[in-house]
Amino acid sequence: MHNMDMALAETRPPVKASPRGKLISFLLLSKTVLSLHVGLAAAAGCLFHPAGQVREAMMVWVGVTLAAMAGSLVNNIQDRIQDQAFSRTQWRLEALESAGVLSLLKGAGLMLVLGLMLVVDASGGLWPSAMVLTGLLIYNGVYTPLKKKSHLALIPGSLCGMTPLLAGWMAAGGSPMDKGALSAALVVGVWQVPHSMIQNLKHADEVRNGDYPSITKLFEDSDLAFVILMWVMLYNLSLYHLIFMAPFSEWAMFLVFLNAGFLTPLFAHTLFVMKRSGLAFAFLNCSLLVYFIALMIP
Repeated sequence: MHNMDMALAETRPPVKASPRGKLISFLLLSKTVLSLHVGLAAAAGCLFHPAGQVREAMMVWVGVTLAAMAGSLVNNIQDRIQDQAFSRTQWRLEALESAGVLSLLKGAGLMLVLGLMLVVDASGGLWPSAMVLTGLLIYNGVYTPLKKKSHLALIPGSLCGMTPLLAGWMAAGGSPMDKGALSAALVVGVWQVPHSMIQNLKHADEVRNGDYPSITKLFEDSDLAFVILMWVMLYNLSLYHLIFMAPFSEWAMFLVFLNAGFLTPLFAHTLFVMKRSGLAFAFLNCSLLVYFIALMIP
């Protein structure tokens, strides 16, 4: 009897996981947590400006977050074929089907309009929202299609990462060509490179065997880890460079030095000794968060 039960169990079709609800699918596909960090970059840029106000920064944070969520929704629709090739992203197709592509596009359009309206209201002008739109155009119009064809997609990826902070600076009345603004945004642009590389390293075997360009196809894992470390060190240098390009309070200076002083050894130990690329990835993300906090300290 026991053997018969086992045989019947083997012939039964596997139980399918229940599909996610539309709201959960919407929040996952819009990369809500990541989008909140993008909005935080804009708030940091706003408060980094000497004339920046908390009210303006909060409005810019919410507005840019909504715009980033809209861009992420469109990005996932653009990548739906590519995502089927990797186990870590296959869930997105199910989520797209659960929410409905048309519904997601409508939601993205609504969030984009609301987000831009908030940025306009916070700044009293159109140029900061134009900077937000520029970042989305680079992200969805250049970076997303280019990453399927070339490793050079890292360049537009870094550029679109710089635009939220510049938009926040402009919302406070600054020019995007101001020395302090460009220096602060450059730190984020440099950070984007090791951030993208270590994401590939975390899933190196799967990405390397895929049909799309990947930096893991150019380097062995150990060599790629050293390349990433070099970029992290360059990011650290950019933090020190910013100190000489813009005024910082004592507490902000302390955070910047603490961030730059401890990141590289922690990152190197985690990546090379512990060999935990996921934890190294978390350290890198925390470092950018601390950097944003330093920018917001008056």
